[in-house]
Amino acid sequence: MPNPGSPHAPEALTIPVPDIGFHSTISRSRVHRAALAETFVTDIVALAPDMFACGAQLPRSHAYFGDGGRAPAHHDTLLLVEIVRQAVMAGAHEFHGIPEQDKFVLTHNRIAVTSLPGLRVGPAPAQLTVNVRVVRTVLRDGVIRGLDFEAILIIEGHPVAEVGMGMVYKTPDSYVRLRERGRAEAGLAAEGLPLDPLPAAAPDLVGRRDQDNVVLAAPHATGPGEVSAGIRVDQAHPSMFDHPQDHIPGMVMNEAFRQIALHAADSAHALHPFRGRLTRLDAVFVRFGELDLTATATATAGAPVTRDGLLTVPVTATLSQRDTPISTAEIELTYLRQGG
Repeated sequence: MPNPGSPHAPEALTIPVPDIGFHSTISRSRVHRAALAETFVTDIVALAPDMFACGAQLPRSHAYFGDGGRAPAHHDTLLLVEIVRQAVMAGAHEFHGIPEQDKFVLTHNRIAVTSLPGLRVGPAPAQLTVNVRVVRTVLRDGVIRGLDFEAILIIEGHPVAEVGMGMVYKTPDSYVRLRERGRAEAGLAAEGLPLDPLPAAAPDLVGRRDQDNVVLAAPHATGPGEVSAGIRVDQAHPSMFDHPQDHIPGMVMNEAFRQIALHAADSAHALHPFRGRLTRLDAVFVRFGELDLTATATATAGAPVTRDGLLTVPVTATLSQRDTPISTAEIELTYLRQGG
């Protein structure tokens, strides 16, 4: 998988686009969603041959993305990642000729929140502009087979986050061959029976309020400063499994990273998970997570530092199956002061 490198976006990406529409969502098929309620992109316009912009509406509440955290409420960092995922899917179809039937494979995603105050939930849904640039193109026989993107996210004219993301595109037949080859190399049958979800950890241990949104089993210490937990994969979850999948989706992996990081910081430094905000996530997806294998999240919290008057904690984390990493991440959590 490609190394995403450090985020850097050209100054042009920070310029708001005046003619973005926010009145209705685009077709859910363009962003590979089954439910209208899980479609957030409202418009897409070309800016240059390798640049485009999308609009999105950030809901004030959401059963999954609005769960967790203590007042003041902030728009969920992983909602921003999901919106960029939808934006680059729509852009790949609209401007780069990727057929709708192709399979999109996520290779990496990273986000750095640049303005936590800018993400506070206000009295009305926020209008988000996502300015996107293609920074790497992978060709095979003259056909685009992969794209890497960088994006600046803007609310009310002010940048709030930077995102990088990579996608590989597979025809339906080549995707089946890829999955069958990978499973055969792992000693698995072409298809397997998904495991039942593990019992959920107590929601407050991982910064959630609703047990349905918990993706970890009960965490435990596994070494000095290190915690571990089984990953709870609930295919009935309406957001994380908006439609049937043959693998653990990237959204579930991102959420597992957040939850194990929050628990690791609490275990190491007695920082309540509800005070923590995910302000940086740099995840690389090295192999498919299989639904018929148990998966484990492991994390180690580093020493806290103070930045802009707020406490931040770096965390390194790994998701694995059969002791083999399927994804790794560098994470940063920022903690609100007591009382907000």
